[in-house]
Amino acid sequence: MIASVVLVAAMPVPRGPEKGEREPVVITSRSMEAEKLGDKVTFKGDVTLKKEGMTLNSDSMVVFYDVPTKGIREIQAFGNVVVRKEGRVAYSNKATYDSREEKIVLTGDARIIENENQLGGEKITLFMRDDRSIVEGGKVLFYQDKQAEGRKRR
Repeated sequence: MIASVVLVAAMPVPRGPEKGEREPVVITSRSMEAEKLGDKVTFKGDVTLKKEGMTLNSDSMVVFYDVPTKGIREIQAFGNVVVRKEGRVAYSNKATYDSREEKIVLTGDARIIENENQLGGEKITLFMRDDRSIVEGGKVLFYQDKQAEGRKRR
């Protein structure tokens, strides 16, 4: 059985036509458990989160709410984390999404793949609004066209 939850009015849209407009976040999983009167919801088994042009998959996910505003404060995803957005794919063992700053912090074998290029590190921070990332303690692998490189040497 698949549990499906639409978290309407859970996250502010950073560039919406009307100030304060909210966008629904859709999370599906095999099971869901709510705790502390709506303060925390845990999703387990084939978890998928969809928001705007981003999809996040993981083995489990915990959503923490800001009780006064009834909005999402933070999301933590664990196990086989995959984040897809606009041609980029990021992998890690853990991801933490901060809704206020619109950023995802990837840790545990964190890497991003775009085309054939790869970024890897101990910690990768993805800034969703700015479409940029910071890699800490890692390496970058760029693959160049060998024919183009040969022409440059001549």
